[in-house]
Amino acid sequence: MTKGWHTCAFSACVAFAAFAPVSHADSAADIGSRLHSAPVVEGHFVQRQKLVSIPKVFECEGFFIFWENDVLLWKTVQPVRTTSVYTDQNFKTYVHLNDKTITNTSLSATNIINRILWALLNKDMTALELDFQIFTQNNNSSWRMDFYPRSNMTGSIVKHVLVEGASAPQKIVVENYSNDITTLEISEITRSEISSSRQENELANP
Repeated sequence: MTKGWHTCAFSACVAFAAFAPVSHADSAADIGSRLHSAPVVEGHFVQRQKLVSIPKVFECEGFFIFWENDVLLWKTVQPVRTTSVYTDQNFKTYVHLNDKTITNTSLSATNIINRILWALLNKDMTALELDFQIFTQNNNSSWRMDFYPRSNMTGSIVKHVLVEGASAPQKIVVENYSNDITTLEISEITRSEISSSRQENELANP
């Protein structure tokens, strides 16, 4: 999933609430305390991307596996088989097409969806708070976080990120600087103490 391919793996309209969000020092930590963490988390995803210059909405789906403080792996099963491996050091993408594999490596800091999901699943927002101003809405049944870039570098990549969830993140909407919009929906979350042989094989054979 290079920019051409991986746009369908991470990089909808952004809906703002009717009332202004309120931020306070512990709000991100409060939401973090609601998340159910585990050494291994797996889930299904559907990603839709709307590009300003193209009327068609691009959609892909697959599953992800997260190993706490270690690796976030994405497997896109359609329309093109791809695997992405994200760590706090780098981001590698493997596109499987016509019996060939195309590999691409980029900096982890430039992958906004991965950075935010990584922080939430690790329940550690410290690094993100340096790059984003974060507003929160924390209700009984759900929560919402709005991310706005603090730095010019981050602002050149993304304008705004909306994240919604409950015991886990359920929806991430990214409005890029180019006005392209990417929506990631997460469902079917499972948690376990150790990874299965299938999960280990997915990581060993990207």
